[in-house]
Amino acid sequence: MSSTPAAADTAETDQADLKPVKAEPGTGPGLITITVTSQTFADVYFAIKPRVKLRRVMDLYCGKHSLDPKTVKFIDDDGRFVRSEQTPEEVGLQDGSTISLAIDQQGGACICEN
Repeated sequence: MSSTPAAADTAETDQADLKPVKAEPGTGPGLITITVTSQTFADVYFAIKPRVKLRRVMDLYCGKHSLDPKTVKFIDDDGRFVRSEQTPEEVGLQDGSTISLAIDQQGGACICEN
């Protein structure tokens, strides 16, 4: 099998024109990038559409870290709780916004006798 100069030029052009299988977060049309931060886990970035319910993000995050969605709270940049039926548009999240994760704890009360 011989290689001609024209075939070599075509191969180089084909390699240059290849597009990544997965687009970078936030680069697709209408996508925004949201970061979920936690004190115990590494930051996770999600690229989602502004009108998609945040339940998807919450379920994916909890599934990735083996958390029960009922035991965690998601809080936006302004300190307000984010509900799963809300969309990023409703919450006011924009590209590059951050949601913090707080693990809900029950108990731990101290009964002190004086």
